[in-house]
Order: sequence, then structure tokens, then C-alpha cells
Amino acid sequence: MSGLRDRVVSLPTAGVLALTVALAALVGVVGGGTLALWRDVETVTAGMPAGVVVFGVGPPGEPGTLTDYATGPGDTVDLTFGPAAAATLLATGSVAVPVQVDALAQGHRGLRYTVTRHIAGGILGESDVRLVKVAGPAACTTTVAGPAAGASTPVPADYSDTRRLTSEYWCLVATFDPVQGTYDATASVDAGVATSGGATPQRVTDEDRWSASVGRALVPADEPTHRLTFTFTTFRPGR
Repeated sequence: MSGLRDRVVSLPTAGVLALTVALAALVGVVGGGTLALWRDVETVTAGMPAGVVVFGVGPPGEPGTLTDYATGPGDTVDLTFGPAAAATLLATGSVAVPVQVDALAQGHRGLRYTVTRHIAGGILGESDVRLVKVAGPAACTTTVAGPAAGASTPVPADYSDTRRLTSEYWCLVATFDPVQGTYDATASVDAGVATSGGATPQRVTDEDRWSASVGRALVPADEPTHRLTFTFTTFRPGR
């Protein structure tokens, strides 16, 4: 891994060098995800380092072992969910899906990202959904408070040669009302009372009322795959 450190390029003061560096390394396939570290294309002046960038997302886990890591600049990463979340949602009326984001940007660059929700159809598609940034996986509950969010800047543009990933956490909360509506009905009967003489001196009236709930016919096993898409960019100081 020593070859993945930032390196300062010594150039003449007036020199400008375009550093075109291809994929630096792919390290290990862990937990189904490939952790990618790369050096991207930069035009730099004397003393500006070329650095490593890492960006990934998945269910919370050990940093570096998430399910989807970007393989180069401009690549997006996704967190997918569906039937399991829908089953909990239908059974309890709410579900919380924790998300972890790993980020690293070496050299004089920062890293920022946005989150886009792609939720349509099924039980989740008929639910109220919000996305909240949280302090850690344990804070992701169905009662989590905080404003809805969709962007973050985990790495500032200060110079850094760290190899330690910065991990951030999000919580997708969905609530579902299984009742679509109610039905009310009233029935009454109005009957005369016959006497032995055939006359009807009085009448008897009775009334009954009932209601029923009308539910949605939704099956968690049929839930489509939904996803959160994370799009990142790197930036220089002052940008």
C-alpha cells in the first residue's frame, strides 16, 4: 500500500504539468464490494500532489467493506432495498433503513456528494419517506428526529495524506398507513303490529349501523427494488 501514498511533484516554479494517472489499484473484494482507489487527471502547478480518492456506500459495516464502491471519477454508487423493508413496513407501519457512506480524498482536494431517492411502486411507493443524516447506525430508528437532507461534504479541501476512511451515516425512514378508507352503512326496519281484529294500532322501528376498513392488497414479496443513488465530486480549495 505504500505506493498509494500522495506524492509531491517537484516541478520548476513556472512549470505546469498535466498528470494523467490511470487506476492506481483495486484492493480486495470484501463483502461483495470492490474497494477502489484511484488517482484522477489533474493539471497542477509546482508542488501540487496527486492523491487517492475513495467513495462507497452500503449497509453499516467495517469501513472499506461496503457493498458498492466507485471505480473512478464520475461513477455513482447505490444502496438497494425492497421486499424485506416492505415486510417490516406492512407489519409494523414503519421501517428504518440505515446507510453508511465511506469517503477519502487525499491531497489538496475535498469531496462532496448528493443523495437521490428512486422509490416507486409497491408498499414503499405508497409510504411517507424521509432521509435524515444521523450520528451512527444505532441512531437510525423509526422515531429519529431531524430535518430531511440530501447532501454532505465529508472531506474538506485541506491537504491530507491520510489513509483512514471517513464514514458518515444516514437513515431512511418510511411510514405506511395500511387503511385506504372506511365503509359505513345503516339499515332500518319499520313494521306494523297486527292485532286479532286486524287493526294496526302501532308500529315498531329498529335500526342497526356497522362499518368496515378497506385495506390495500399489497404483497411484500412482490415489492420492486428501490435505491438511493449517491453522486460525488471532488473540489479544490476555494471551490
